[in-house]
Amino acid sequence: MILKKTLQALKKRLDEKGNMEIVAEQGEIHTVHCSFNPPIASKELKDFQDEKGWILPEDVQQFLSKHNGAKMYEMLLGSINIGGGLQIYSLEEIKKTHDALKSLSDYIPIGYVFENNLLISRTALERDDPDYLYISGTLLKPEPLHSNLELFFDRFVVSQGSNFWEWPNYTAKNYYKQSGGIETSY
Repeated sequence: MILKKTLQALKKRLDEKGNMEIVAEQGEIHTVHCSFNPPIASKELKDFQDEKGWILPEDVQQFLSKHNGAKMYEMLLGSINIGGGLQIYSLEEIKKTHDALKSLSDYIPIGYVFENNLLISRTALERDDPDYLYISGTLLKPEPLHSNLELFFDRFVVSQGSNFWEWPNYTAKNYYKQSGGIETSY
């Protein structure tokens, strides 16, 4: 239910080209682009899961049945797309990416965010753990996001496409050192 409402709210904010302005970190204003693929037929989704021997989580199935892949919060410089943002893979992209990421065979790749893979832990699914979502760079060990797709997507939209999962790592002391901003003394 949250996924459907968040998708609807996001789409209401987009102009006819799929663009919107957001307020980003440090008061920056950016134009971002969102695009959504058509839905996947339920038979295709079932056949895919049968072929792979996977049962995708309900929220992932719900997203794919609404949009068989999407790209959201891609940064625009004028009218040029310079990347970034969140990509939720289509079934074909899930298959291709899983085959390419042989070292991560215990995971199902479902997307890409800020140069990191979004992964479903097959072990978490086997344990019926709702916090099945992990993140990993190409050569890094997957780290838990303590989330599922629905919750991650909702937080991503609320944070206007920011890497919210890293926010707990920023303190007032280290934020200014890492961002190159001016530290305020009180």
